[in-house]
Amino acid sequence: MRVPFFHSRVLKSFGSIATWTFAIFSTTVIFLPVDDANKWCVMGGLVLLHIIIYFGVWIYYNRKKSTTIKIRNTKIIIKEGDLFAEKGKKVIAFNEYFDTQADDIIIAKESLNGIFVTKYIHDVAVLDQHIAEFLSNRKPAFVDQKRLGKKIRYDLGTIVPYEDFYLLAYSRFDENNCAYLENDDIAKVYLKMWSEIDILKACNSICMPVLGSSRIIRKIDYSPQQLLELLLWSFRISGVNMTRLASITIVVHKTMVDSIDFLKLKDYSD
Repeated sequence: MRVPFFHSRVLKSFGSIATWTFAIFSTTVIFLPVDDANKWCVMGGLVLLHIIIYFGVWIYYNRKKSTTIKIRNTKIIIKEGDLFAEKGKKVIAFNEYFDTQADDIIIAKESLNGIFVTKYIHDVAVLDQHIAEFLSNRKPAFVDQKRLGKKIRYDLGTIVPYEDFYLLAYSRFDENNCAYLENDDIAKVYLKMWSEIDILKACNSICMPVLGSSRIIRKIDYSPQQLLELLLWSFRISGVNMTRLASITIVVHKTMVDSIDFLKLKDYSD
């Protein structure tokens, strides 16, 4: 189970329910006096009822697959789902070159990036032209004429808006075409990402996956829970405020959902 048996929020929720049940019991006893012979049976039944209620509350929180919090008046929804089915601008993680070659060499076809390119882009050449034009006034971080794929590298956290999507330069790329991040890259990429979203967002709601995986972050093996908490922490310290009608939805893939303690995420709420 993801949620500890004696989690503070489980205890708090149980306490609220127990207050009402004891109040109802006390009122009932006043109008329906219980004789001494049945008093202990009634008390035992009440204790058993509260044990069942406590287990019910604990199981409910363990099966919960969504939660909603607020950070600086911004509504943030974390839930299991399909990113592409959500309404709003969807953040898609690219590498620092904004490669669009989904061939299982540069981009894995089954990755979120690969699915976006192969299923949601009808003409990759048009997308490439849009990326190049949008970034034409950005200073390249590096130009590598020898690499396979695109040659110009941009700063991590850079965003290119395209239709209903925000294309994010999320990972570095090595000479073996493997995506990676150094541990000290994480905070930088998140903070720059929020800064760029703050400029682009207008009145749009934002949808994003749980960015990253333990496979691409070197030195430290982050769990899905830790990656999600880093994302929330970075938003908190970024100072970004969404517009009044906009929200942020973080979509948890079904393969990750059993690793997420949704109850713990409430601790990030204001």
